[in-house]
Amino acid sequence: MPKVKKVSIMGLPGVGKSTLIKMLTGQNIPYDYVPTVALDFADAQIGEYKVSLWDLGGQDQFRFMWDSFLPGTNTILLVTDSSRDGVQQTRELVRKYSNLNGTKLLVIANKQDLPDSLSPSEVESITGVETHGLVAVDSNSRQTLFKILEHQFSS
Repeated sequence: MPKVKKVSIMGLPGVGKSTLIKMLTGQNIPYDYVPTVALDFADAQIGEYKVSLWDLGGQDQFRFMWDSFLPGTNTILLVTDSSRDGVQQTRELVRKYSNLNGTKLLVIANKQDLPDSLSPSEVESITGVETHGLVAVDSNSRQTLFKILEHQFSS
């Protein structure tokens, strides 16, 4: 029987949350930005784990719901676009969500391929939270994210 985990993927609008879910579930990654309305769900098999992925819409009008969807979450992936302004705003989200009992929080520094993106170590220095860099539209990032999550689930 597979072990079940819940991962909540959060962040500001347009940072790549839905793209990460599509990548993890093996779906085609669209290059057009389509905002998530409220939330979306998907399931993925990651190693020995059956993972329920919750994509929490990042627009202001949906953020009030985040707290309602977090119970039962094992890992929060807080996604940022790696821009200086985006990372500063993400730092505020880290402060709010980093102390949930039994929930691990990681920052995903997405869009590492863009000019002026901060490195994962710079993002980690600003947010104070373990940070991993990704380019979610790069198919090689899928295995990287699988390894990150498997490590989180087993530690």
